[in-house]
Amino acid sequence: MGYTHYFERDNKNKGSAFMFGKLSLDVKKIIDEAQKQGIVIRGGDGTGLPTFTEGYFSFNGDATDGNDHETFYWEALPEQPEWQTKHFANTERATTVFDFCKTARKPYDAVVCAVLIRAKVIYGDLVEIRSDGDWDGGGWDEWQEGRKLYETVFGEVAPCPMETANA
Repeated sequence: MGYTHYFERDNKNKGSAFMFGKLSLDVKKIIDEAQKQGIVIRGGDGTGLPTFTEGYFSFNGDATDGNDHETFYWEALPEQPEWQTKHFANTERATTVFDFCKTARKPYDAVVCAVLIRAKVIYGDLVEIRSDGDWDGGGWDEWQEGRKLYETVFGEVAPCPMETANA
């Protein structure tokens, strides 16, 4: 499948417009700092600029140098797609909106990790974050660059956004 980050939100309580607005502003700060550090962030298809609207934001790595992979996409009010409704019927995920982003450990992964940390800080229990990557110790420490980016932008220790950190 590939190196992936997963995020799930309750289908009934997706958070407020304030939460989405705050996260969008903070994502712009994260992207600005990442760009200063030499991480090129583009639009969803790996070209142009990241997209920010009242309903969603999206970004990717840079396709011109092969550092794009999958688009990171966050909606203000996500709806569970029909395939998820059918696939997760009669399971605990029947009432959640599930999404993911494969980054293949490319440079923009640091931005995805920092954004997911911030999303958990803002949305709290309304979002569940999981990852194939290690938070601390153990394997590759994939979240390390995202943690550093988060801490640079917000001036605070990055809290682990996952229920239990992968080790």
